[in-house]
Amino acid sequence: GGEAGGGGGGGRRGSGSVEAALEGVCYGLSDAVRPLLLRQASVDSLCDIVAVLDSEALAEAVRTRAGGGTAAAAGAAMQRLLTRLLGDARERLTFRLQACVRDQIRQYSHAAPAARASLRLISGDERGGGGEGSAPGRRWYPTVELGLDLLGKAYASLPRRVFDGLSQEVLEACTASLLAAARDLPDGGSSLDASLLLVSQLLVLREQIAPFDGAFAVTTKALDFSTTRAMIRQLAGARGSLSAVGAVVGLLQRAAPAVVESQSDAKGSLERELKRACEAFIADATTPVTRPLLALLPGSAAGGRAAAARPVPA
Repeated sequence: GGEAGGGGGGGRRGSGSVEAALEGVCYGLSDAVRPLLLRQASVDSLCDIVAVLDSEALAEAVRTRAGGGTAAAAGAAMQRLLTRLLGDARERLTFRLQACVRDQIRQYSHAAPAARASLRLISGDERGGGGEGSAPGRRWYPTVELGLDLLGKAYASLPRRVFDGLSQEVLEACTASLLAAARDLPDGGSSLDASLLLVSQLLVLREQIAPFDGAFAVTTKALDFSTTRAMIRQLAGARGSLSAVGAVVGLLQRAAPAVVESQSDAKGSLERELKRACEAFIADATTPVTRPLLALLPGSAAGGRAAAARPVPA
């Protein structure tokens, strides 16, 4: 019995030493790999890393852990290591996606030759000059195409909670970029061209984000310290008549900061801009036709002015 107990204790001590050794190896591997991961700037490479860690490496570690024995200890250590690396990779990917939104969508130069060429191509396609062989993607404005590409990569690689916040940011940036492009049309562009550009590209955005099934809205909470500041000023002015304890009690009772919630709804903003663009397009398209007809209507202001301008026969 004593020998059996001693053997069991030795086995447990051996298992513990194996786990400790594996933990040391994993920490060393993490220290070597993590800096390389955090220096990675390519969004495509980071997406590949996330896919490999999540669907292949972690799955293999889980299977190894379920095997039992020393292999289970190795699988558990590797699972902890890979989970940390996966979190780092997703965090780095989120940062790089936000940097792309900032640098390549929000700060996109609509006066660049590529942007002007894209606007001419879109205008030609929408007016029927694109031809049957033109690729659908080429009719997308560059910021729209990039934004949808980023959304696809984020949807496949990031947790849903992170994707919801990032998708709102991407959609908001794409909508603002299209509004800026419509304002900065090349020379010779009319308000009709601007409305046509907005309608076509906002429709593309609305249709292409549907498969992501997201709200594209975020709610932020902040603390409002205005009452706290006012109470502190009041207590500072009356410090001669209040004790220190009374001042603190009054501050805690009447000067608690208020929680203020605000919601940013990028999808709702897109719908409003699309409605406004459609109304502007209808007005721009119908005004040249209806203006001459108004002069023929006797009850209209234009008709009255036209009748008053006619010479009276002698």
